Amino acid sequence: MQMKLGKLLAETKTGEKRQIEPEKDGRGQKYEFELAGYHFFVKDMVKKTEESDEENQEYFITRRIVGKRKEASGKKEGIALSMYLEFGEETDIFRVGIPSAVYGAYVSREESTYHSFMEDRLTGVMLLLFDEDHKKSTVVQKMNPAKYIEKEERKRGEGRYLHKTETTSIGYGFGEATYVKLCWPYEEREKSVALDSMETPAQAFYPLEEEQIELVLEYRVAHKECKTFTDGLYQEYQELSRRLVKRGEKTVRLPFSREEGIQLRRKCVGRTYREFGPDGAGFFFDFDPEYGYESEPSGFGTSFHTIPHKTYTHILEYGFTGRQLNIALDLAMHSEDYFRKAERVIDFFVNYCITENGWVYSLYDTEKGAPFASFGDASAPRLHYMYYEKCKGNYLRTMTEPMLDLLEAYLWYRKKGVKKEKWLESVIRFANFLLEKQNADGSWCRAYSMTGEPVYMNDREDYTTEENDRGRKASTIIPVMFLCALANCLGEEKYLQSAKKAGNYALEHEMRWELYQGGTMDNPNVVDKEASQYMMAGLYHLYQMTKSPEYLEGALCAAKQFVTWNYIWNAPMRKGNILFSRGFCTKGMGAINSIWCGGVVDIYSLFHIRELYLLGKEAEESFLIEMAEDISIATQQILSWSGDTMGFCDSGMQPEGFGICPQGMDEGMIEKGDIWGTLGWIYSAGISGMERYLKVIT
Repeated sequence: MQMKLGKLLAETKTGEKRQIEPEKDGRGQKYEFELAGYHFFVKDMVKKTEESDEENQEYFITRRIVGKRKEASGKKEGIALSMYLEFGEETDIFRVGIPSAVYGAYVSREESTYHSFMEDRLTGVMLLLFDEDHKKSTVVQKMNPAKYIEKEERKRGEGRYLHKTETTSIGYGFGEATYVKLCWPYEEREKSVALDSMETPAQAFYPLEEEQIELVLEYRVAHKECKTFTDGLYQEYQELSRRLVKRGEKTVRLPFSREEGIQLRRKCVGRTYREFGPDGAGFFFDFDPEYGYESEPSGFGTSFHTIPHKTYTHILEYGFTGRQLNIALDLAMHSEDYFRKAERVIDFFVNYCITENGWVYSLYDTEKGAPFASFGDASAPRLHYMYYEKCKGNYLRTMTEPMLDLLEAYLWYRKKGVKKEKWLESVIRFANFLLEKQNADGSWCRAYSMTGEPVYMNDREDYTTEENDRGRKASTIIPVMFLCALANCLGEEKYLQSAKKAGNYALEHEMRWELYQGGTMDNPNVVDKEASQYMMAGLYHLYQMTKSPEYLEGALCAAKQFVTWNYIWNAPMRKGNILFSRGFCTKGMGAINSIWCGGVVDIYSLFHIRELYLLGKEAEESFLIEMAEDISIATQQILSWSGDTMGFCDSGMQPEGFGICPQGMDEGMIEKGDIWGTLGWIYSAGISGMERYLKVIT
């Protein structure tokens, strides 16, 4: 590996720029200059480890920054410093990996655009360059994450501003060679979601107001052989995590047990049960925990819509962000009081939401007294789903999730001596819909009209045919768990064969590309956590059914990317919000998608940490087991209990999302430290997701 430390770039907020040539200084280099009334001394020490050889090399870079005031400037000023690392190799094209941010991008002479990310947006502060031709990776990692941050000093609309913080950024691009740019403070110079939906660039400058400024930044650079992009990313993420643990990064210490957390949530969600009409029942679990059970959920924005609005107070949601049947079954299993109530909830869904051809409604409006399509109905409530005007339809995922919940409910009630044949008939009708609509290559489309026609809502003219086809079929893995469970229930081979066809499609496409996208319904086909999560779980269930090693290998590949969506360090919190006051720790919390990255976290990873743990045991990958445990602990934070209500109206309440760095703050969206919600899925994740995990580890 040829690594070159480039010039130092110093820039002030008012626009003065200096490029400072380095002077050799023993094992490193130094820079000395005066700017904005300060004398700066910057020294970079480079140490190559003794274990390094020609093929595998490792360096540690320590940058020490000292700035001393020489004279008062008489005006508010700030400074930003940047370091460039250039890499010359056998190739000039690399696939880029940045945890929770970049998984499928390439950098080369043709794809040279600079991209940068503030460190608290990243689940792990590292950047991987993978050489696909020579099967080698180069990684740059920050070894001493930021610990201190204050509020930005800026006016609305200002993209260059003062910010007292240790937070840095990491970015990449191509000049004369591929480079990695390390900045303090941070910048997202080409575009940023921090300020507004127009992606106005953001650049921070450290205020020059102290007599002396001192800061140390530590980085690790390693060059290794690795078989695949995912292997390289996973190995280095694991390496970074273990080094950070040695430096003191820990998950939060909870004031109650995880079992007690389940009980708190269970009591809380039970209080949202309501009956309506002659046969209606459901859980009205979309609300703002600060205002109580019948309030509107507090706001956040998706790519297409912003909540809150009153709609959520009279909508029953059966898939994605509201799992009515899952909650009904859980309460029935743990309380005799809910045995008949849950049956009524499930009967209502079966009677009103499943059509003759097997297509499924997953939304019901109790004010209008009718189900409605997830997209395409102009008269229906507009939720946080992506919208499509050309026809009414539903997503593969939002049809599959409630039908898997229905199958599990049927099996449990049957064990209790109650045979709900209409439930099973509905499950089979949907399963046959899946078999009928499955493409010859084993795939399904992401969405279907009410008549069963595929809906291509995310095609783009600037995409290749292959890219559009990949987006259309991005949800193929989602029905696999359902079909495996049904095959196991009925003993009918056709359902297992359908699941295997879908699994084989996933192996041939998503696994070959090592790219998982389109898992959520409130964003287009972006790379997201839930896509890799579902891929891992689906293929693992298929492996359990068949014991075919290719499915285990595929599940493991997806799991290795899934864990990189979950924090391995604790991003700094600033004063003045609930996350700071309650000692919120990001380690173990999950990022959402590659737009927000880890700037927004939630507890969705809980749904499949059972599979993550079992996969770790099966494949003897201890890091997967460790990550499952970290997730199970971290996701209990800001959950109200008798010892701390968190300012919420009842015990067992928790926000849906947590702001780790700003997202659209000029548009009133998310500030660092914000919380919001709640939509009902968090009860399913925190109850059944957690309980499934605890059962296999005890």
